[in-house]
Amino acid sequence: MKTLQTNWINILGVFVVLFLYTFLNSWINYPATFIQALFGAFVLVCLYGIMFWVGFIIMLIILDSALIIPNPKNLKIKLLIEWIVISSPFVYWAIKYPEQRTLYVIAIITFLITQLLRDKLINKDPR
Repeated sequence: MKTLQTNWINILGVFVVLFLYTFLNSWINYPATFIQALFGAFVLVCLYGIMFWVGFIIMLIILDSALIIPNPKNLKIKLLIEWIVISSPFVYWAIKYPEQRTLYVIAIITFLITQLLRDKLINKDPR
């Protein structure tokens, strides 16, 4: 159960980084005001990306339940396998949609970093 409770770091980490990227990108590169950029980033990440978030959370739960919960040995390797499986659609989308490539690459890198942080949280001594 501790494994599933650490999924928040993946969700929050990817959300915050993608939100910041889309906000800064629209505020700097397009003629948008601060409020427009903030609202646009929110709509893009939350509403436009709703199918991504649903699939992302479901895959996290399924892979955690199948790989990690039954046998938590070799946790770092299993978290990297989970990262590869969940990131594979992003790699495909980064190749297929070059205009959004940066967004997908940022999501992949952020997800890797949060997976490594999850390893530390799961193995943390409960003192």
